[in-house]
Amino acid sequence: MLFAYQYVNHNMEKMHEFIDYIFHEVWCKASTSSYSLDLYDGKPELKEVINKFHYSSTKGGDFFNAKIEEIYLIFKTFESQEIDQLKLWYQSNNNIEDLCKNNPTFTPSTYSTISQWNADLAAALKSFFSKLYSQDLLSLKDLADKIGDIDDHYNEFVKINSNGKCPFCGLHDIDSEDVHTREAYDHYLPKSKYPFSSINFKNLAPICYKCNSSNKGSKDPLQDKNGNRVKAFYPYDSFPYNIEIELKINSEDISNLKTQDISINFGPPSLKEELETWDYLFDIKQRYKSKCCSKDAKYWITQIFDECQDKSPSEFLSVKLETAGYSPFADNNFLRKPFLEACDALGIFSTEEA
Repeated sequence: MLFAYQYVNHNMEKMHEFIDYIFHEVWCKASTSSYSLDLYDGKPELKEVINKFHYSSTKGGDFFNAKIEEIYLIFKTFESQEIDQLKLWYQSNNNIEDLCKNNPTFTPSTYSTISQWNADLAAALKSFFSKLYSQDLLSLKDLADKIGDIDDHYNEFVKINSNGKCPFCGLHDIDSEDVHTREAYDHYLPKSKYPFSSINFKNLAPICYKCNSSNKGSKDPLQDKNGNRVKAFYPYDSFPYNIEIELKINSEDISNLKTQDISINFGPPSLKEELETWDYLFDIKQRYKSKCCSKDAKYWITQIFDECQDKSPSEFLSVKLETAGYSPFADNNFLRKPFLEACDALGIFSTEEA
């Protein structure tokens, strides 16, 4: 990705805290207890939610309580070593950064992994965790009073992450807090595949529609298309990526460029694996090539000739390239710059006509 988001602390994180408590203090201790409201004494706010759900008879609340108890009864049949294994899987799947960096200490578990071990548990966990993010649950007043609202989280998020662009492609805007719509939150590790992390906000990131629905879908950032473990960019990394884009145009017919006329390479080499995963997830190279064949790219060229005034096109190009470097994500400058440099390498700006 072109840049990482800054993680935003918000009351919504309480939902993940509730799930942590349910997993460790309710399910993992099932063999030594009987199911009752007393199990939630260590988390009074959660206890209040569970109690209110019991008496409110809402679709989301009934589902939440019933699934917790169903999974509790399955956990009750496990031996201590089986519980220890589940704890390891839970811990690994919530270390999103380490999984993205392919830290060998953490091995992700999937529903398929758990199903081979215990099919009933896998089915129950998938039913529960895949719906934790649903509005049937999160919008319930008894829960929202404790954890807040997802729209409020989004507004706080985009105030701090005010770049205004989707970091996964850089091509499309991200809705700001000033409009009534908001971008969808992508489950970076797909909730259809990985248990335990569907309400972990370090696994949730606003993403533009083109990246989310048209490209990534259910692709897995932890595996390549052949199923091999790979490194991936972590959406909340503190490390600045400083992606390099090298673009070459293999045709002199600039007015009629086709995507096959353009080659793109990404750097730096130290991020080779992450860059390959990024391209696989979001079809980045093809989308960037398409952009370079668009009317926007044609305008990038004609602008140099139309606005150079008392400067030569080559001199004005230098000014535009320098400006683009200052604001790489405004007007697609991160892509405009290497595209214009590739045009310059063809000698386009050494003449007076495009």
